[in-house]
Amino acid sequence: MAKTRREVLAALGGLVLSSPALAQMGHGQMGMSPGMGRDLIPPKPIPWDTGSCAFCGMPIKTPEGEWRGRTFAKGFFEQTYSQISFKEPRPAPHNPKETVEALHFESIACMVNYAWVHGLKDGEGATFYVTDRGSYDPQNPQGSVRLIPARRATYYFGERMMVVMNAKLLAFDSPAKARAFAEAHKAQHGRQNFFTFQTLLDLAPLPEMNLVALLARHAGLLGGEKDHGHGHSR
Repeated sequence: MAKTRREVLAALGGLVLSSPALAQMGHGQMGMSPGMGRDLIPPKPIPWDTGSCAFCGMPIKTPEGEWRGRTFAKGFFEQTYSQISFKEPRPAPHNPKETVEALHFESIACMVNYAWVHGLKDGEGATFYVTDRGSYDPQNPQGSVRLIPARRATYYFGERMMVVMNAKLLAFDSPAKARAFAEAHKAQHGRQNFFTFQTLLDLAPLPEMNLVALLARHAGLLGGEKDHGHGHSR
């Protein structure tokens, strides 16, 4: 069930604590998440050339050259691409006039936050997918994206790690790969942590750029009804 405006307002009041919580939580939360629904629906094709994030509106493909006053390294967006694949076509929660088979996101946090505010559940008529960063090649960004069920991934948090939307999260298909990545980047990333998907869902809404405005828009707090379109967040 989608969050009510009262529930979203209550969550917005506690967001100041969310980013430190990811860094300070106890380590060792790795492996497959228990308690998910049973549905395992195949992922849908990724619309790299036309797709945009259902939560923040940014492109899912890294822009070439300057974009909104910034330039990005090759493959910067694709490494955190995520998807919610539906069992059957349905109206998009953020725009009921649009029928979708899947929703696309350029960051893990965008997918989790969208699911939180709109009441979507992994395994209940939908399957959530994330990109395995361990098999990802930034020089072949779209060709090397391998989607894995979000419930089976291990999530790495790096306090100073730069990913799109400043979400500080990457997904790996095994705890060993996540730990190897963390060890290789411990000098650059500051405080580090690991999470299961269930823990991320429990912590939602997750910190990322423009979160307050995006949650308010999707909850309909910026107008008389839920926003039926989504703009860019940067």
